[in-house]
Amino acid sequence: MSVDTLALADSEEKRAKLDPERLPILHFRKPYTEKDDYRDILALAVIQGLSALGESVAQVVLYNLDKRYSLNRRDIVKKPDRFVEALQAMFGSGTTTIERLVIQSICASTGLNPETLNQPTLPHCIEQAKRILKAK
Repeated sequence: MSVDTLALADSEEKRAKLDPERLPILHFRKPYTEKDDYRDILALAVIQGLSALGESVAQVVLYNLDKRYSLNRRDIVKKPDRFVEALQAMFGSGTTTIERLVIQSICASTGLNPETLNQPTLPHCIEQAKRILKAK
C-alpha cells in the first residue's frame, strides 16, 4: 500500500458521513450473543484478525475494501474469494500472512480447530466456521 493511498483514504474518510459500516473497529468488539447473526460474528472475527496489524491499518484496509472493491464488512463473509483477491491486489505476497492472522482470529472466535482444516485457506476456513455457527 502506498503513502498516496493512505493519504487519500485519510482525506476522504474525513468527508464521509457517519455510517455504521465504517464505525471505528472498537465498536464492533462485543461478546457473542444468541441473537447475533453468524455473518456478524465472522465479520467481527475478520476485523479482529486485520486489527492484529494495528487498528489504523485495519481501518485503512476496510476503507479501501469498501471504496475500491465494493466489499463492506459483511460482504467479506459472503464473498471470501473476492476478499482474498482484494488483499492480494493491496498487499501482494504479504497476503499470506494476513490470511493466517484472519484464520487464527476466526478459529479463536468460533472454536474451530485450525488443525482440522483440510485446506488452510481463508475461504475454506470461513465455510467451516459458518457451519459451526449455524449449528449452535
